[in-house]
Amino acid sequence: MSELYPGENYIRPPNEAFSVVIRVTKGCPWGRCRFCGIYRAMGVAFQTRPLAEVLGDIDRAAELYGPEERHFFFGDADPIAIPTDDFVAIAEHLVHRFPRKERLTAYGRAATAWRQRRELGRLRKAGLDRLHVGLETGDDALLRFHDKGISKRRMVDACRAIAIVDAGIELSLYVLLGLGGRDRWREHVAGTVEVLNAVRPQFIRFRRLWIHARCPLRQAMRAGEFAEQTPEGTVVETREILAGLDANLATEVECMHHNDYVKLHGRLPDGRIALLGSLDAFLALPTAEREAAYRVPSSI
Repeated sequence: MSELYPGENYIRPPNEAFSVVIRVTKGCPWGRCRFCGIYRAMGVAFQTRPLAEVLGDIDRAAELYGPEERHFFFGDADPIAIPTDDFVAIAEHLVHRFPRKERLTAYGRAATAWRQRRELGRLRKAGLDRLHVGLETGDDALLRFHDKGISKRRMVDACRAIAIVDAGIELSLYVLLGLGGRDRWREHVAGTVEVLNAVRPQFIRFRRLWIHARCPLRQAMRAGEFAEQTPEGTVVETREILAGLDANLATEVECMHHNDYVKLHGRLPDGRIALLGSLDAFLALPTAEREAAYRVPSSI
């Protein structure tokens, strides 16, 4: 819901399309990832919004939508970076104004979650139910190349601190298909499988790399430093990652963004055979049919 911020550019997960969005911060405090740069492209510089303004937005949201709303998303890219006392005050005020609240989620950088690991329990107690975290890849070489600002080991430690230790916040991890390009896709798959098996998130969401015109990775491609993965290569990556997950891993798998070539949604471990079967069936289609599917518009 965007009535609170008409004409403003912000990003939220597709599954939060009908959630009430409250902007706690604007933009991304890191903003260096080669594969992204989306906030810079939109002209949104990072800022922490004044506490009084955010509390006022919650009051206005209650007037606009009524107190019956149940799903909420705190934007933009990393609201857990603000002082814990402020986050708690915002979350508690939201719960007060919306007493039927069922879910409060936010994006969060894994590096920030690690720094805030001793405060995550307070965020959960105040009402934060789920964090959407960009894993992207579990390969250290790719994390360095794309300037993600975190190592594989620290990624695992941070994600476990969110989902397993005292905090108890649900974890939704995003895997970026194609991030290894054509040259390092196997390492991308192997490292990602290792992280997912170690962290065991409640949600795994696949997204396909989209290299927009102002993305820093576009310059790396022009310099010959990165060879974009083929469309079929991203489908193969999806299958190999799913096949590599522990047989007893309980998680919800979603690959439903309109930028994904093969749409998937199911739960592991029970839906494992069906998910892999859907990918195998697609890859077994005649070449012309697969190529037709790959000609969908490349957009986010």
